[in-house]
Amino acid sequence: MFFKNTLPSYKNLSFSSYFLILSICIVAFIASFSVKDLDLSNRILHTFGGGFVTFFVCFLVVKDTNLQISRFQFFVFSFLVTVSLGAANEILEYFLQNYLNFSFAKSANDTWLDLISNTFGALIAATILVPFIKKDKTNN
Repeated sequence: MFFKNTLPSYKNLSFSSYFLILSICIVAFIASFSVKDLDLSNRILHTFGGGFVTFFVCFLVVKDTNLQISRFQFFVFSFLVTVSLGAANEILEYFLQNYLNFSFAKSANDTWLDLISNTFGALIAATILVPFIKKDKTNN
C-alpha cells in the first residue's frame, strides 16, 4: 500500500519462504547459543536473528507478492522497518526488565550495542539482497 495504494496479491503465498525464515532463525539461534562469551553471543543474535532476518523477511515479502519496487525504495523501507522493529524490541526489553523483573542486560550500553548489531545485520542483508530486487519496467 505504501508504494502503489493497492494491496499486493497473496495468491502465490510461498511456504518455502516460511521454511527459509524458520531455518535462518534456527541457524542464528544455534550460532548464537554455541558461543560461550555471552556478550558476543548477544551480538550474533541481534545481528543475524534480528537485523538480518527482518530484512530478509522484507525481501521475501517483495518477492512473494511480486511487489514492483525500486532497489532504493526497497532498501530504505526495509531498513526503516528493521531498525524500527529493533527499537521496539529494546523498548519491550526495557519494560520487561524494569516492571516485570526480567533480566536482559547488565547496563544501558547493551541496548545501544543491540541497536548497532541490528543495524549491522540489516546492512549485511542489504548488501546481499538488494541486487536481487528488479523492478519490472513495464509496470512503472
